[in-house]
Amino acid sequence: MLRATGATVTGPGHLLDAISNQDAVRIRGERGGWFAAVADGLGSRARSRIGSRLAVRLAQRAWYADEAAPDARASIQRFYQSWLRALAAPPNAFATTVLAARCNAQGACHVIQLGDGLVLYRTAGVFGVLTGERTGFGNETHALGVTKSFAAWTTARIALSEPGDGVALMTDGVADDLRPERLEGFFGHLHAKACARSRRAGKRWLERQMDAWPTALHSDDKSIALIFRDSR
Repeated sequence: MLRATGATVTGPGHLLDAISNQDAVRIRGERGGWFAAVADGLGSRARSRIGSRLAVRLAQRAWYADEAAPDARASIQRFYQSWLRALAAPPNAFATTVLAARCNAQGACHVIQLGDGLVLYRTAGVFGVLTGERTGFGNETHALGVTKSFAAWTTARIALSEPGDGVALMTDGVADDLRPERLEGFFGHLHAKACARSRRAGKRWLERQMDAWPTALHSDDKSIALIFRDSR
C-alpha cells in the first residue's frame, strides 16, 4: 500500500524577524495513488511566498490531467503556463523552486525538480539520488519566474514496487545540511518513522524534527514530503 506524509516549518531566523514561511507543501491522494510537492520561494523576491503556494497547487492540477505515462516536457509546459497565468505581477517577483512527484496506485512515479532542494528515492530496494550537483555562477538557482529552459528541469520515472521503496522531496533548508554519505541512512530513517505513524502523526513528527534542526544560527524554512510503500 502506498502512503504519504509531509510538513513545513518556518526557519528560526525568519521567526525572529517575523518573516512568513516562504516554503509550501502539498500532499493529496489521487485514485489510490498520491501527489506530493514542496516549493521554496526565493527570499529576495517580494511575492515568493505566494509563488511557492501557487506552484504546489498548480503542479498537482497539471499532473492530474495526465494519464499514467505523461510526456514530461508537455506536462512541465502546461504547469509553467498555468503558474504564469495565475500571477498578478511580473513573474520574477514570485520566483520559487518546485519539486513534485505523482505516483499512481501501482507505484509508477513521475518526478520533477526545478531549482535547489533534494530528491531521494528507493526503487526495487535500490537507493538513489535524483538531484545533481549544483551548478551556475555564484550558485545561482533555477526557479519558476527566472528560468525558461527545459534543460534546467530534472525529471525521472521510478517504480515503488517493494516494501521500503519511496520518494522523498525536500527544500534546501533540509538538503543543504545533509552529507552525501548519510543520504541513504536519512532516507531509511524517514521511511521507518513514517511507516510507524499515521499521516497526521507523521506530519507532527516531521515538524518536531525540523523545529529541532541542529544547525545553529540559520534562517531557512524547511519542508519535506514523502510518498512510500509501507513496509508492513
